[in-house]
Amino acid sequence: MSQPFVSVIACGGKSRRFGADKAAHELGGISLLDRVVAIAQGYDAPVALAGRSKGQATPADLPLLPDREPGLGPVSALLSAFAFASAQDRRFVLLLGCDQPFLPTDLPDRLLAAIGDDCGAAIPVSSGHDQNMAALWRVDEPALQDFFAGGGRSPWRYAERVGLTRVPWDETHGDLFMDIDERSDLAAAEARLAWQERG
Repeated sequence: MSQPFVSVIACGGKSRRFGADKAAHELGGISLLDRVVAIAQGYDAPVALAGRSKGQATPADLPLLPDREPGLGPVSALLSAFAFASAQDRRFVLLLGCDQPFLPTDLPDRLLAAIGDDCGAAIPVSSGHDQNMAALWRVDEPALQDFFAGGGRSPWRYAERVGLTRVPWDETHGDLFMDIDERSDLAAAEARLAWQERG
């Protein structure tokens, strides 16, 4: 049975705090983007990349969804992702950040089980924070367009509008939603990866 969602990886950010294109930066000899692509492909659903422009360098075998409204961050990626999901006849989008190299293997299963029939989004909660860039969104293009046309730019605010459910995540093995914002985060990820490989 085909999955009811698509996975879309947002990789169009400018990485200002990191100081370079972090999607292309390597962790353990593999780029951050390639690590997240491998995780998403393991979810057994179509995978696409949401980027800044058609000319952006990305893995050649995946569709690139240029930002429909460049420079506006994740909500622009969500607009493109909804259109992609509709074209694939899927009801949900799993929107992922390109800088989350340790995402859980059961992420979509748990979020699908939690979203129910009434919520527009299922959002993991880890380390006391809503993980908006690893959330499951119900495809509703008119609702998102209306939110955007009214000046809405925050995915979290959109989730509030359409109804959200929070899914607490066990942190026994560390924060699986760790993202790489700064060079110090990359150093911490390198140490974590080395520990896992020893383990």
